[in-house]
Amino acid sequence: MQIRAYLVAIDGIPLEAVWQAAKLFIAGKVKSHNRAFAPSSASFAEQCRRQQAAIEAQSRPRLKPQPETPQPKVAAYKMQLLRDAANGSRNARRELAKMFPDNPIIAGAGHEEALR
Repeated sequence: MQIRAYLVAIDGIPLEAVWQAAKLFIAGKVKSHNRAFAPSSASFAEQCRRQQAAIEAQSRPRLKPQPETPQPKVAAYKMQLLRDAANGSRNARRELAKMFPDNPIIAGAGHEEALR
């Protein structure tokens, strides 16, 4: 009856995963298992499923990282203007508003400064 319980528990699991799980139990490498007793059919099936997931993960094709597309560099004086504007410089905000009139946030900030 015990063997039938194991067979029912592992039904549909590939033999390679069952073999790997059995090797782990025999070698005593399943940490949650009390080595004095045989594993229950449920814990054996759970370990088989873990092995099946590991086998599937290893067999998946690996994705190659996409090469980074070069981004245009920002001129140093523009970065300095942004830094100054962030620190409260009104002149820097006006200059940025002139440089980027299509950007409503920057243009609005420069316009507010002109009104003060």
